[in-house]
Amino acid sequence: MATTSAVDRLRSRIGHTVAPISATVEAGHLKRFTEAIGDPNPRWNTEAPPTYLVALVPASMHLAEAEEYGKGWLNGGNRFEYVEPVRVGDRITATARVADVYEKTGSSGSLLFIIFETDYVNQHGRTVARLRGTAIRR
Repeated sequence: MATTSAVDRLRSRIGHTVAPISATVEAGHLKRFTEAIGDPNPRWNTEAPPTYLVALVPASMHLAEAEEYGKGWLNGGNRFEYVEPVRVGDRITATARVADVYEKTGSSGSLLFIIFETDYVNQHGRTVARLRGTAIRR
């Protein structure tokens, strides 16, 4: 079980962001992605399918303080909000931030929840999607 100070240090990171990362949606990369997920939808030749943005610009944040808590990670799930289509040629910038940190006690002991949010913006400055993900440390 973590010390209170590790959890407090993690909570102090709420609102912190990582440096934005950018990439251009390329037709070949998009094609390989759709083949890998087994989705034959023909519109994916020009428009990105759901979850593609995570492969294109994997904005992640390592929080060393979380390593002090428990012994392993669980994926608590992701929620995507799609605002407008992402197309071949778009330049997408992702910015991730820590949205929340909290503890819960489960049947296997204490669990640390870290909520991350990522905004995806196109070359026109318009938000195209948002991701809210949960990482669990036990």
